[in-house]
Amino acid sequence: MNSPFKFLDAYQKDDFERFFGREKETAQLYNAVFASNLTLVYGASGTGKTSLVNCGLGNKFYDTDWLPIFIRRESNIDSSLRKAIHNKQDNKSVGLDAPIRKKIKQLYLDHYKPVYLIFDQFEELFILPKGQAAKAEQEKFYKTIANILQAGLQAKIIIIIREEWIAFLNEFEKVVPSLFDNRLRIEKMNDKNIYRVISGTCKYEKIEVSQPSKTILQIIDNLKDQRKERIDLTNLQVYLDRLWRTDVERKELKTTQKVEKITFDPALVKEVGKMENVLSDFLDEQLKLIEEKLNTRGIENSKGLPLEILFTLVTEDGTKQALNTDEIIDNLPKNRKISKMDFDFCVEEFKKIKILRAIEASE
Repeated sequence: MNSPFKFLDAYQKDDFERFFGREKETAQLYNAVFASNLTLVYGASGTGKTSLVNCGLGNKFYDTDWLPIFIRRESNIDSSLRKAIHNKQDNKSVGLDAPIRKKIKQLYLDHYKPVYLIFDQFEELFILPKGQAAKAEQEKFYKTIANILQAGLQAKIIIIIREEWIAFLNEFEKVVPSLFDNRLRIEKMNDKNIYRVISGTCKYEKIEVSQPSKTILQIIDNLKDQRKERIDLTNLQVYLDRLWRTDVERKELKTTQKVEKITFDPALVKEVGKMENVLSDFLDEQLKLIEEKLNTRGIENSKGLPLEILFTLVTEDGTKQALNTDEIIDNLPKNRKISKMDFDFCVEEFKKIKILRAIEASE
């Protein structure tokens, strides 16, 4: 049996029937995008901002009502924007290097749908590039957005950013004064909505919940840290996945038959325990998977290498080391040899499992 949970992935449009607890925010976002051609969506990590746009907002539209284009910075935000638009164009006569306004206009004529440019994980624009090159890339992008808004195109812009990076938008606001006029803060869910997410998800996935109130409240309590803060939705998916796998394992010990039905009950929740223990096990599992991938890439003696790389990337307080790639590789134990390409591969794997939100891995 394969785990049915989203785990670390965002909800997509097709996930609407199992997308719970964000009805209010979905309606607010839907109203916001009609109020202005520029919407800023922000919130803490783990609040489900991308899922809200992908799944919540996406299902407010008929397919004929919007043409969503999701853009991540990757190596350069301007080139990523151009490629994303170009890939959607039917008429390729408007080339990759044509003015952005012309490309958006052609895209609209190709599809006759309003174009939604959705810049996801926008904080990467400030985390990844450095020095004068970073400043030039940012300034160029700000002017591009200003030109799009001034051109009166059939296009709307949604910028998704973690709230701790809001202060970095000051220069952007100078070029686009309306940047903060139409904004929506996504907060972590309260216990009531988390309860609805767990209950609705289990019902959708046909998971039996024994003593529902006791079991779900126990799950919520285990998800909270000592400060009793609201719950990270990514952690919720990881925890539900661990419950699911633990129940499969305990039933497989009792029978040789294929497990057909999963049950969440107080005993299972007690066995899985607190979230911090689950996260520790999860990290160990993910690092082992990266070790296996390094083996397939021809890296000898990869056991423990991902963890050692991780230690070189962060300081004791969990912040990024102020070192470039060559310096970080040099800081690895002398018996470890890894190419820059394989090092960058590890960094990308860390990002996928959200150990590192974004790490500068260039010169």
